[in-house]
Amino acid sequence: MVKTITINDEAYRALVELKGEGESFSEVIVRILRGRRINLSEFYGVFRDNAGLWFEVEREILEDRRRASAR
Repeated sequence: MVKTITINDEAYRALVELKGEGESFSEVIVRILRGRRINLSEFYGVFRDNAGLWFEVEREILEDRRRASAR
């Protein structure tokens, strides 16, 4: 079965960047969605003994988000 969806230009460009040669947009979407299924409870307490590392990771995350939104 085939369904038609509408996405904005930003979403389209993001999919184009992720799309491999010979890969359909449907395959890209499925790959992305399957890759995000993780159990977050596995990471509970990872930074408990190293708060400095957490602040460094958080800073990098915020920088990446800022750069991504500037595109």
